[in-house]
Amino acid sequence: MYKIIVVEDDRIIRRGICQTIPWGENGIEVVGEASDGEMALELIAQHQPHLVISDINMPFLNGLDMARQLKEISPQTKFIFLTGYEDFSYAQQAVQLKAFDYLLKPVDSELLLEKVKEALAEWSETFSNEQLLVESRAIRQQKFFKQLMTVGETETDIEKGLAELDVHLDGTFYSAIIVHDGCEGKLQSSLDKEIVLNTSTQIDQDKFHLLSVTDNEWVLLIGHDETVEAVGLATFLLEQLPDVTLAYGRPYTNLFEIGRSFVEAKMALDLRYILGTGKLFSIDEKVTSGEQSAESLKAIDTKLIAQIKQGVPEKVEELLEEFYDAIIDYQSLSLADLKVMTLKYATLLSFEIDRWSKDEASTYSAHVYQAVMEMNSLHDMMQIIRELIQQWSEILYQKEESKFKSHVDLAIYYMNEYYSDSNLTLQKLAKMIHVSAPYLSNLFKLEKGFNFGDYLLELRMKKAMELLREESLKTYEISEQVGYSNPQYFSICFKKYTGHTPAEFKKKLNPNVS
Repeated sequence: MYKIIVVEDDRIIRRGICQTIPWGENGIEVVGEASDGEMALELIAQHQPHLVISDINMPFLNGLDMARQLKEISPQTKFIFLTGYEDFSYAQQAVQLKAFDYLLKPVDSELLLEKVKEALAEWSETFSNEQLLVESRAIRQQKFFKQLMTVGETETDIEKGLAELDVHLDGTFYSAIIVHDGCEGKLQSSLDKEIVLNTSTQIDQDKFHLLSVTDNEWVLLIGHDETVEAVGLATFLLEQLPDVTLAYGRPYTNLFEIGRSFVEAKMALDLRYILGTGKLFSIDEKVTSGEQSAESLKAIDTKLIAQIKQGVPEKVEELLEEFYDAIIDYQSLSLADLKVMTLKYATLLSFEIDRWSKDEASTYSAHVYQAVMEMNSLHDMMQIIRELIQQWSEILYQKEESKFKSHVDLAIYYMNEYYSDSNLTLQKLAKMIHVSAPYLSNLFKLEKGFNFGDYLLELRMKKAMELLREESLKTYEISEQVGYSNPQYFSICFKKYTGHTPAEFKKKLNPNVS
């Protein structure tokens, strides 16, 4: 469908041209109409029409001046002038501006339609041929690879596309290696056939083609006789170009199947979001993560959400490390997936932050959502979430701190909350209340007259003695509940503290139990 714009300050004439001529039946669409040249230029920039029909005498900007500006912003657009004056100077200027025609008003509808069709036919002949000549090899390459990714080309289409790109490879196997550079434009100057061929003795020129996918992404199409040759070349290239990221697909025996290898390499390249850049990836790495990894990731995801809702920043931070490892094991998340997950956790954490501090939340949202939109890796995701957890933890600490007279009282409060955690240490406790471990240790001795370890031992032993009163609990169960992962060590500590083993203490409490 050809696009035209009608420019005429007389509304009746303008509407007549737009509505009475059967444009649609002739494959033509009026995409805009304007009453002056200034308005027309805005429409032309927006719609890029094939042709403009314009009056000459108009307010603000006349048709001739508009045409002069039009040739600068859209030189391929043709135009036909209409005028109510048989003025030679107008006609002369129209010729100078290379107008397709110059018609006197009132213009006959059939004549105008005929002239428009002639102008569009000339446009089609001129610019269609010119576009084929102007369209660069790089653009055709990009179109070809975009089709491979989005359409799934047939064997004939792929062979035709390769032939048009002058890709002819010799070999028993055919593979694709993608070379990606995060710095746009760097590849075009630093990586070309000459560099690769001069530095690599592994491949002949007739078995190798370097094609552009985007400004910062190229693909090496290679023919080879051994299946491992592609891997060797990719490894060698990474050694020569350590700042780029490479990914390769599987080798195939038919040239038209090189499209599959390219798609596989493209999929493998997504691993850079998870594992980082400057590395070599393969599709086989990506598919090794199966259902077990997916289930593990889902389970940790569920735990994370639960801990956030329970309001325990320390547990969330611990689980975050497991979550990070699970994502790396899974390896099948795209950048979009990572952004969705980050937004989910950001929303949950923002609710917790908002619940405790309205002031903090007011400056939070815009900053975080902007960061999520700009993130490019798993590392970025972890940084965003960790910053939120830190902010949340500090707010909770400030609320808790206000209830206690000193850091030691707050530490004791947390010890009573977390004594069952076998990993509870002075360092971990100090981190919870945002002080250094040496400072907290000295403060314990000054204020309470005993150290952290003694207090924790006493706390756990007292809790253990309470639990030993319950006949149904086994010693190993009590050991776990009071923070000892090793029941034997628990028994040693218990005897040292009470003078009795757990079994002896329990029997003393219940002498009738054998």
